[in-house]
Amino acid sequence: TGRVADVEIDPNNPSTWYVASAFGGLWKTTNRGIDFQPVFDEGGAFSLCCVVVDPRNSNIVWLGTGENASQRSAHFGDGLYKSIDAGKTWRRVGLETSEHIGKIIIDPRNSNTVYVASQGPLFSAGGQRGLYKTPDGGATWTGVLTISENTGVSDVVFDPANADILYASAYQRRRHVFSRHAVGDRRE
Repeated sequence: TGRVADVEIDPNNPSTWYVASAFGGLWKTTNRGIDFQPVFDEGGAFSLCCVVVDPRNSNIVWLGTGENASQRSAHFGDGLYKSIDAGKTWRRVGLETSEHIGKIIIDPRNSNTVYVASQGPLFSAGGQRGLYKTPDGGATWTGVLTISENTGVSDVVFDPANADILYASAYQRRRHVFSRHAVGDRRE
């Protein structure tokens, strides 16, 4: 399956784990890793970055596509997916042009509010890059932090003392076949 990109343990059942791989889809175990089954083989992308189980409802699982690393071998994805039946079926819920999602977090006060750090395309400008928010479980998305067409958001966390405060990290990200532009433009 290539590199492991993320591991999520169900907060309500520590025997259930989800393992997102950089090149081999999403795997699930319900017996603490004795057996694994693929649960995203029919999805739109095989390159994944992050998986999150809703702490209030273990049937709701969010999955970001597109590897969240910046090397030349990083493959792109086709957005964000959501399962409401613990990974049996999936529906794409947005951010189709994000290509590389960095992180997904669920508001601890309201499971319908979800934030997604989107790194955007690796080899071109534009796409959906920045920090996005849905207040309605993925039906609609709003960009809440956009820096530039070349700068994406790679990580986001809630302040542990106040969920109204978020911290996000961003960097200018542009690869070429022969090199990487890793230093941000002073104007950004």
